[in-house]
Amino acid sequence: MTENDFYLKWEEYLKAFTDADYEKLGTQFHFPVTLLLEQPIILENKTSFLEAMRFIREHKLQEGYAYSKTDSIRWVEISETDCYIYAKYSRYNHNNDVIFEGRGLYFFKKINNEWKIQVNMPVN
Repeated sequence: MTENDFYLKWEEYLKAFTDADYEKLGTQFHFPVTLLLEQPIILENKTSFLEAMRFIREHKLQEGYAYSKTDSIRWVEISETDCYIYAKYSRYNHNNDVIFEGRGLYFFKKINNEWKIQVNMPVN
């Protein structure tokens, strides 16, 4: 895959998150997946992942959340089977006001010839 392919994968992830398309989100991760939030969470399968994402999306986002946009993104290749994306993003409300600015590291792994996210880590 090329650097641009990873950027497209990121945008696909961001759109699925924005749209609360949990099934689509579930297709973009290898399991088990690690979410490094306040405390690390290891989600063993798609079912537990979808439950966690639904909870995060519905209870942990800023009030009035409507959508997210990428502010900047950088791809870093670690090996032939590992890379990560460093993304800066903003969350907006329905009035198009920024309600949150965040950064994250999204670690991709190639397993069975498929690149998917395996670790999601917000950066403060």
